[in-house]
Amino acid sequence: MSDNHIEEPVFWSKPVRVRIGYGLPEIIRGPQQALEYLNWRWPVRDGVYYVKALKECAASLQKQIPVDKVRETFVLASIEAKMLG
Repeated sequence: MSDNHIEEPVFWSKPVRVRIGYGLPEIIRGPQQALEYLNWRWPVRDGVYYVKALKECAASLQKQIPVDKVRETFVLASIEAKMLG
């Protein structure tokens, strides 16, 4: 067996549907996908829950925060940005 360890993706118990503007809803299934979305596609770069979601998604990937707690924060960030699909 090799020393190279590949992390399995972590998923939430239930996906989150978000929508940017009038686009189609998109499904976010876990903290890695959420972090990428927050960094590259999020329309509003401020807000209490936006900043908290960025930090918690990163911490979750380091197994420092339970994955479903991060989901709750991501949902609140989605509501804050008026993106909940």
